[in-house]
Amino acid sequence: MMDSHFLDEARDLPSKVHASQAGKSGMTPMERVVAWSVFRTRAEAENLVAHVHLAPGQHLVGGHGQDSVAPFWWVGVQVSNLGEWGHSAAINKRGRHGD
Repeated sequence: MMDSHFLDEARDLPSKVHASQAGKSGMTPMERVVAWSVFRTRAEAENLVAHVHLAPGQHLVGGHGQDSVAPFWWVGVQVSNLGEWGHSAAINKRGRHGD
């Protein structure tokens, strides 16, 4: 099973906001995160971690936070080189900033 220690870290969700627009929107993009899912329980996030298969140059990132409704945990895939991964418009997200 993959290590899920990153879920202990308080971290904002990734954003599709382009770096050039980050200051204007108040949001900052998380560099090279190409897919993420958001959960209301840590157990749900850990379940995803247990079932992720990564390709070379990919690793899991994530964390936890709280929105106006309740706490959340998120799990994402970060790639070492976005250019090799594919087009940034193909970024896949599920959850608070991207249902």
